[in-house]
Amino acid sequence: MSQATVLRAVARGLLRPALVTPGGHRRFSADEVEAFAEGLQDDPDGARLLTTGEAARLLGVSQPTLNRAVRRGRIHPTLTTPGGHRRFDSAELSAALYFEGTL
Repeated sequence: MSQATVLRAVARGLLRPALVTPGGHRRFSADEVEAFAEGLQDDPDGARLLTTGEAARLLGVSQPTLNRAVRRGRIHPTLTTPGGHRRFDSAELSAALYFEGTL
C-alpha cells in the first residue's frame, strides 16, 4: 500500500493512527492496516487503479514512453483526475501487455 493511499484513508477517516508522535508522525496498528488493505481489494475501483509511474513500471517502460502511448491512442487511462493525472486499471494493462507486447 502506498503512502498516498494511507494519507487519503486517514484524511477520509477510513484509517486511524494508533499513535501520533510529538513530531506528528503517525503509527498504525498492523491489524488495522491489513483490514483496511483487505477492504480495498473488495472494492475494485480502489484496489486496481495505478498511477502513471506504477503503470510504467508494470509495463517495463518509462513514464514518457507511457505518456506517448496514451497520446497516440495505444493505451487508454481508466480515469483522469480533475488535476489531469491519469490512472490505469492493472488488469487492462496486463491484458494490453499480453496481447500487444509493446507500446
